[in-house]
Amino acid sequence: MHSAPVAEVRALIAANLDLAVVGCATAVRAFLAAGGPGAIVNVTSHQAARPVPGSLPYATAKAATEGLTRALAIEYGRRGIRVNAVAPGTVATGRYRDFLASLDPAEAAAVERQLAVLHPLGRVAEPAEVAAVVAYLLSDEAAFVNGATVPVDGGRTVLGLDPEARE
Repeated sequence: MHSAPVAEVRALIAANLDLAVVGCATAVRAFLAAGGPGAIVNVTSHQAARPVPGSLPYATAKAATEGLTRALAIEYGRRGIRVNAVAPGTVATGRYRDFLASLDPAEAAAVERQLAVLHPLGRVAEPAEVAAVVAYLLSDEAAFVNGATVPVDGGRTVLGLDPEARE
């Protein structure tokens, strides 16, 4: 941050925050216009609570998304609109798999070993595991959950290991 122009840092924060703001505003307006209840689930990151070096704009935006989630839960809860968030750790997305495929097999195995150490369940999440928590938060079964951020990180946040810790 000390060498990047402030405008550049702010643009990176906006790139990661604006979609949540616009999505929430659109959903709230639609729920209010329909006169009915609704549920919103934002996606943050384990980095909202435990940033890693080099993640300042991303971690800031994700922490702001968690604040947005709590503020909207308070603002619109009495109108039947619930707002929650999920905070994934590392997820085996296409981008993740492409990254591993770009490495030689020994490097890919080393990355997977490091991520297994960072996640107490010993592996990264599958996209369907994150989607299942989102589906639950959107369901009537979660009718009394409001303003929560649910970690879907295999315990990574509570373990708190920094992959780039300095001794």
